[in-house]
Amino acid sequence: MKNSTYHMLLTFVFIFSGLFGSQVVNAQSDMDSANTTPRTIAVSGNGTASGTPDIAYLQIGTEQTNSDPAAAFSSANDVISALQQAVVDLGVDATDIQTSAFNMWVQTNTDNSGNSTGESTYHAQNMLTICVRDVTQAGDIISAAVNAGANNINGLNFGIADPTALANQARDIAIADAQARAQQIASALGVNVGPAITVNESVSGGAQPLAARAFSAGVGGASVRQGQLSVNVQVTITFAIDAQAT
Repeated sequence: MKNSTYHMLLTFVFIFSGLFGSQVVNAQSDMDSANTTPRTIAVSGNGTASGTPDIAYLQIGTEQTNSDPAAAFSSANDVISALQQAVVDLGVDATDIQTSAFNMWVQTNTDNSGNSTGESTYHAQNMLTICVRDVTQAGDIISAAVNAGANNINGLNFGIADPTALANQARDIAIADAQARAQQIASALGVNVGPAITVNESVSGGAQPLAARAFSAGVGGASVRQGQLSVNVQVTITFAIDAQAT
């Protein structure tokens, strides 16, 4: 009986020791994990660079109406042919002129009471997208198109053919902004900024106007203000924290 009791006590001691030892090891492992967790500073930086547009896209065309669909169609084609020739005469390459829309539809005519008159009007619409590679000619091209019979102008958009240089400039500004923010935070906390660990980037813009643009067709040329375009870059950088500042 004594031997049995002795063996039971001995077994209990071993089990208790094993459990206690396991808890000590686990606690030490957790402390080691906490000590090895990297200390970091995550910041965002923003940069914007602006430039003068060097390309423009003009959407212009005509809408003709007639009670005879063939006549409406023919009138629209005549205007578009004259419009294209006028634009080419100003130096626009034919490959930079593209048909962007062609529509025909019929409208049932009604009287003042909303009752059908039994007559119909056919609409023929033909639109072109013109790439203007010399933006200083945009006003002259609009005026020439209107003089050729264009009566539908959907928009004039400016762009930068190659925004790479602006994007690089905006990126440099964004990175410098992020570094300055990280340094300010580190100084306030009494630590040093270490190397960058991760970097994420977001680029937007390339055709965002910073100044108003307008055009108005009329005798003597259209008035066009191209303004400037901006490219925006945002970076999010995670920096390591080196050590306590001395």
